[in-house]
Amino acid sequence: MIGLALFVYTRPEHTKKVLESVKRNGFEKIYIFQDGLKNEKDREPWEAVSELIKSVDFTETEIHISQTNKGLANSIVSGMDYVFERHETAIALEDDVVLADDYKHFMETCFETYKDNDEVTSVCGAGMGTLIPDDYPHDVYFCHRMSSVAFGTWKKYWDEFDRDPYLLREIMKDSRKREMLSFAGNDLQIMLCHSVLSRNDTWATYWCLYQVNRLSFQVIPCKAYAKDIGRDGTGTNTVSVTYRYDTELEGKAKKQFDLPEQVVLDQRIVEDTVAVANIPYMEDTFRYYYNLFGEWIKKLQNKENISRYFSDRAIKNVYIYGTAKAAALLTKELENKINVCGYIVELKKEDSFMGKQVHDMQDACVPKDIPIVITPVQDILYLKHLFRKKGMENELILLDEVFKN
Repeated sequence: MIGLALFVYTRPEHTKKVLESVKRNGFEKIYIFQDGLKNEKDREPWEAVSELIKSVDFTETEIHISQTNKGLANSIVSGMDYVFERHETAIALEDDVVLADDYKHFMETCFETYKDNDEVTSVCGAGMGTLIPDDYPHDVYFCHRMSSVAFGTWKKYWDEFDRDPYLLREIMKDSRKREMLSFAGNDLQIMLCHSVLSRNDTWATYWCLYQVNRLSFQVIPCKAYAKDIGRDGTGTNTVSVTYRYDTELEGKAKKQFDLPEQVVLDQRIVEDTVAVANIPYMEDTFRYYYNLFGEWIKKLQNKENISRYFSDRAIKNVYIYGTAKAAALLTKELENKINVCGYIVELKKEDSFMGKQVHDMQDACVPKDIPIVITPVQDILYLKHLFRKKGMENELILLDEVFKN
């Protein structure tokens, strides 16, 4: 029997939805861990969650309410330690992850299929929003990068796990491990630094390092069997709204799953995962804008207007991706020469910019024959992923390319 560990704190509405999805899966028993109250201002929602978990009557429960605030990572690690004293396989389910109705069956099948495969160290309910090619033949894929969404593993691996930041040093000494780390996404090193500096409260970053150091992979369903509903700004580590790792709850009930016995890697999936996970380093962003504005000043000194780049290509209309200073300056330069139809951003905070409509990627409806000028070029891999996900095939013009002509 799988040990299901549910970790809750102060989000009663999220927790209620999660419990409803757990009920539909028919788990025989759940261990519920509520972290202790950190701030008195959170007492009301904290007590609401306490009452909610005590009222669970659809299955056997074992409830642990901490008298002190351990923090998210310590709460999960200590809770999983407890569950693994009683089970050979266990799942860490956070209070913002809703399960598909066949999630339990999916996890049981994967745990059984890969129990003797040391290349597979964990299973989860959903990935990072990676795009899976239509011709990919299996129900799961293997990833260098783990996801903590409805995460599960075996006792033998959890017992080896240690939150040791110096593991990164060991990884960097080995060429194969360095390569695997690069395929896992450069944001891992950023998050590790934040963890060491106590800027976030994570256990999953260390699991990623453990997995890389072991040269092992995570099994992820092509169609999500879990959905993170906590990226609405209410989470511990995700304190602002984001769609970056969004997935749809698409997993359906199946009598059997197409699970390859051995690890197979699809390079398209690997590359798209990197596109989602890679975050531009601050120094790269600074260098990009420093060089960009330097070239821009040269153009102005030579009395050259960059609108010529577009007129030479018979481009009369463009959309601009971004609403920062570069986008504003570009709009001014194109004024009365090239028509700026509007602006696109990943998540809009305002309806208009420079007098034109702002569209976010969730509702963007842009004619496919109008090019899009990309101003944050340093994040182009991820932006191309977003456009592919949305099915947009517009020509993309990188702003720095405009200055090379």
